[in-house]
Amino acid sequence: MGKKDRTTPRMAFVTLRDLPGTRVMFWVVDECPYCGERHLHPAGNLRTADPSDRLGEVPAVCDPTRMYELALPPRPKKKAGKTERRRERQGGKRDVIDDDKW
Repeated sequence: MGKKDRTTPRMAFVTLRDLPGTRVMFWVVDECPYCGERHLHPAGNLRTADPSDRLGEVPAVCDPTRMYELALPPRPKKKAGKTERRRERQGGKRDVIDDDKW
């Protein structure tokens, strides 16, 4: 088993927050992949900037020699619809175990 490539930037999942009382937005890294602390990265003005432009590879606040990639967290899976749940229940009723199948 080889060592991990230490020069490859790690993923850091972020959330967008604004500074109360101002028009400044920040990308917040809740848990840094290197030190485990919370870091802030400016995302621009609330009215004029597109915060998604600031996503991507940036230097880590705790160690500027290391890079990490700011990315949005993955979206959760959609719940199965009512018809799918109904089919699963009905499918379970059809698979009745008989004494002959033991």
